[in-house]
Amino acid sequence: MTGYHPHIITDNGTMKIRQVVNSIFNSCTYVLSKDGHSWLVDCGDVECILPFVEGQLDGVMLTHSHFDHIYGLNRVVELFPGTSIYTNMAGLEGLKSDKLNFSRYHETPFVLDAVDNVKIVHDGERIPLFGGVEAIAYYTPGHSPCCVTWMVEDALFTGDSFIPGVKTVTNFPHSDKILALKSETFIKNLTKDHHVYPGHAPITEE
Repeated sequence: MTGYHPHIITDNGTMKIRQVVNSIFNSCTYVLSKDGHSWLVDCGDVECILPFVEGQLDGVMLTHSHFDHIYGLNRVVELFPGTSIYTNMAGLEGLKSDKLNFSRYHETPFVLDAVDNVKIVHDGERIPLFGGVEAIAYYTPGHSPCCVTWMVEDALFTGDSFIPGVKTVTNFPHSDKILALKSETFIKNLTKDHHVYPGHAPITEE
């Protein structure tokens, strides 16, 4: 595995990747930017994310729709009304239901206001990001049926489907241990040639 990089600021000549560790459960948002355009992977603490957004925010790629990865979406769409939100069909259902995304059981229930901004992606679908840069969506269920791993160049944004050194959580409603193991195996095969950007930072990080 090429490795996990906390608080990374990377510029590989093609795009910049910046990591924001959010206040809820140390979930991670990643900001990808190039030539005055930006994309997010997941969306947490918007005020911490905004300084890294360059120019127009074109879209948000969700690794899954559990509340700690989505709670900033309404604010982001308010600031950037044309922002597209990419997820699979199960992810859309989670965005519409505080029960499915688990926010009902925390301080602030969340549902997405701008459902019309959601675009459904299919397994293996390619999404153009910047000139010559695209994202590939891979369904990686197990932790949740809404899990998607995104491959962008040599980066893998794995959400909660694979966090190096951490056992995948499969005790939620709709989790599936067998599918989680298959997804982990699939992702680990990809990590031989790709950097891993997981959905949570180590809890001990400052």
